[in-house]
Amino acid sequence: KTATEGKYVTVVNPVRSRELWKDKSLKPIEDQYKTINNLGLKATWLVQDDVTEDKELISRIKSFDQNQELGLFLEVSKNLAYKSRIYFNEQRPWYDPGVVFLSGYSQSERKRLIDTMMNDFKTTFGYLPKSAGAWWIDSISQQYLENKYGIKTVMIVADQKTTDNYGIWGQWWGVPYHPDPKNILVPGKSKTVVIQWAQRDLAKAYNGEGKQTSNYSIQANDYTSLGLDIKYFEKLAKVYLEAGQLTVGLETGMESVGQETEYEKQLQWLADNKVQSVTMSEFSDVYGSNNPEKVTLGEWTLTPEYRENKTLGERTDYIKGMVFKDYFDKDEANFLNRVYTKNNLVDSFRMPWRWIIGGILLLLIIVSKTSWRILIPGLVILTVARLLRYSVVNGERMLGVLVDSFRFVGMSDKLRLVNQDFPGVVARSMLKIEVKDVYFFIWIVMAIIISLGVRLYDKRRTNK
Repeated sequence: KTATEGKYVTVVNPVRSRELWKDKSLKPIEDQYKTINNLGLKATWLVQDDVTEDKELISRIKSFDQNQELGLFLEVSKNLAYKSRIYFNEQRPWYDPGVVFLSGYSQSERKRLIDTMMNDFKTTFGYLPKSAGAWWIDSISQQYLENKYGIKTVMIVADQKTTDNYGIWGQWWGVPYHPDPKNILVPGKSKTVVIQWAQRDLAKAYNGEGKQTSNYSIQANDYTSLGLDIKYFEKLAKVYLEAGQLTVGLETGMESVGQETEYEKQLQWLADNKVQSVTMSEFSDVYGSNNPEKVTLGEWTLTPEYRENKTLGERTDYIKGMVFKDYFDKDEANFLNRVYTKNNLVDSFRMPWRWIIGGILLLLIIVSKTSWRILIPGLVILTVARLLRYSVVNGERMLGVLVDSFRFVGMSDKLRLVNQDFPGVVARSMLKIEVKDVYFFIWIVMAIIISLGVRLYDKRRTNK
């Protein structure tokens, strides 16, 4: 059983900044659009935030016909991070998982980055997108996209153990599903539908690691690198279409360059076989509101509780309430390890010790009638100390506060008022006093004790 009635193809083309294209002219996107348009197909173009500043490219995208949907490609760039006032590690390559994915940032930073992308998209196109994608989307970001912005469909990469610094493993094998709100790889109750990029060969992409394994996929540049041709695509496409949905596309200006002919063969075959093309958001409309109880794909059995392939000796049980660590913390590692195994998961409940301790201390402040004249100065001093920075820039000594990731306000040894943005590396390297949260708690306890001591002393004086 599948969650859809019929066979659907979702053509998706990620569009990054032209700085990353092999051919920096408009030819790559012109070639892709011409092929799609000539066949009367629908497609979704996932636009990276940097593209919104490319007026020539945006003008061409805006001229696409009504069959084309525009969505967000959720990769983080230096420019996007700066606009969001968030530090971006420029010493890493742009494709490093620790900088390019939202999971490389704190929860609050992810939301700011998404807000910036959404605002830029709306300013550019006049509306908010309904679709978004990236090779990895953490569950905090997925839920934020769904609950605040109404995103209907997201796309992540299909299972690959170790390719391009990414290891993602354990989701339904190439088949769409509603994810669990706390773990995007687990089928669950989210309204959003997950589709997968580069759906893999049902058997050949399972054993082994690296591109020699993961390149057994539906994607043109993958299988042609192995010496395979359109016949391989047709064989694999038929299997996934029996399950209801196929994702086809190429990264514009990058993998699309040199694959124009194969891409056209793929789309021509889909058109000839009258496979219904839908955009990403439209696929959400035709997909069921709930995951099917069971999907059979070749030797794979996929259910909301587990996935299993007895021939390959695989069974992944979906443990409810388990999440990857990026649910709580930023993951700055240069390898994205999202393999669904017990030793790689943590409980979705984390004791909120800071809030508990803070609540207890607040109650003690009220009950003990702690003097605010004693409490507040210490908290202000600790806050300022946390922001305080010292550095020497071009031989000029500077002392002041860092109000965000870049903005420094202070004085120099030349008695010059400084109020400016510094490059992220400079701002990050400024000397600072390490003021931990526990210091605030310690001061509050001290303020309570001091206040009690002062009142006890005053009471004794009064009784004399």
